[in-house]
Amino acid sequence: MGETAGAVSLIIPTRNEAGNVSELLVRLGRLPAGVLGEVIFVDDSDDDTPAAIAYLAGSVDFDVAVVHREPGMRSGGLSGAVVDGFRRARGEWLGVMDGDLQHPPEVLTDLFAAGTSAGVDLVCATRNTGGGDGRAGLSAARDVISKSFTACARRAFPRRLRGVTDPMSGFFLLRRAALDLETLHPTGFKILLEILVRTPGLRRTEVGYEFATRHAGDSKASVREGMTYLRHLAKLRLAA
Repeated sequence: MGETAGAVSLIIPTRNEAGNVSELLVRLGRLPAGVLGEVIFVDDSDDDTPAAIAYLAGSVDFDVAVVHREPGMRSGGLSGAVVDGFRRARGEWLGVMDGDLQHPPEVLTDLFAAGTSAGVDLVCATRNTGGGDGRAGLSAARDVISKSFTACARRAFPRRLRGVTDPMSGFFLLRRAALDLETLHPTGFKILLEILVRTPGLRRTEVGYEFATRHAGDSKASVREGMTYLRHLAKLRLAA
């Protein structure tokens, strides 16, 4: 495959996010030239999200692709969708962000600047340091659950997560050459944790950001996803 016009291939896993697509693409279109080369939506929706993406794709200056995974092909959940996007990506950097605008698209420029200036492999957007703030976009209950999940991960992997303040983040940039996709066994919704545990030695840095409120639609967080996370954490620990 050919190279993209920008350095970043941005992977956006979506599920029933039709109401967010227009605003998301408009804001991505305002990023400085040379940052964003392509956006790959990997879509597990049952609504008209793929149609909304296709309709708006021609209104931006970067390549837009949508990979719709039919029921029965949605292995690995959100993490599996991200890895499917990685396999299609052409950019030097692989970006990951949610499609609900709780990850402000403008922060992608800061992540790219940090990655290129620091000479690292991974730049994580964090709610927990350097001006980061996750309170605006989370209910009190979800904030407690998120912190509890982070604490569990730190106890399981104190060395591999050292220096990473937000291993639960779904917003990051990763140098494509630093990742071996064959080592990943994605499941659930915490793909960064999977990468950090299975790819030791990544040079990494962080950029603080403010977690925003959801633009449209409903959160996909659930008790079922929480149980999937705990099973995933146990499998990672046994494999380490």
